[in-house]
Amino acid sequence: MRENKHEDYKIEVHVAGICFRETKNDVEVLIAKRRDNRSIYPGKWECGGGPIHPGENCEEAVKRQMKDELGIIIDKVKIFGTYEIITPELKQKKIPGIKFICFWKEYVNGREPQIDPQEFSEWRWQSVGDLYNIDFIKGIDRDIKKGWEFYDKFKNVL
Repeated sequence: MRENKHEDYKIEVHVAGICFRETKNDVEVLIAKRRDNRSIYPGKWECGGGPIHPGENCEEAVKRQMKDELGIIIDKVKIFGTYEIITPELKQKKIPGIKFICFWKEYVNGREPQIDPQEFSEWRWQSVGDLYNIDFIKGIDRDIKKGWEFYDKFKNVL
């Protein structure tokens, strides 16, 4: 607790972003495959995210994560849920997280996503209507569908 100045209360908190884009004929989500040597969810597909750094708020963290991991600049974000990562082997048994839909603005390099090669082995824009045969981290496909509902609802409001 801040008032008692206890250092024991420091916890890790994560953010996750789901970035959509609309093309002439489709709606796509940016996904990336985790490297096979990752200790958590090796070889699984996801949408990007990670820990909040000291001094960041949640929105700043998700924008930084998407830029650092996927090489994209995010214009706006909207919270659409929470999640937790179960880590029984760690002192912190659960890592809480906040899910965001991300409104893509541009690529860092001006041409395409630029994934962090230490984190991911490949990326692609995937049709929201075709998520069936992708080996996602459990629940990510449902999050993408729910995230699209939020994106569609708020894209003209934000």
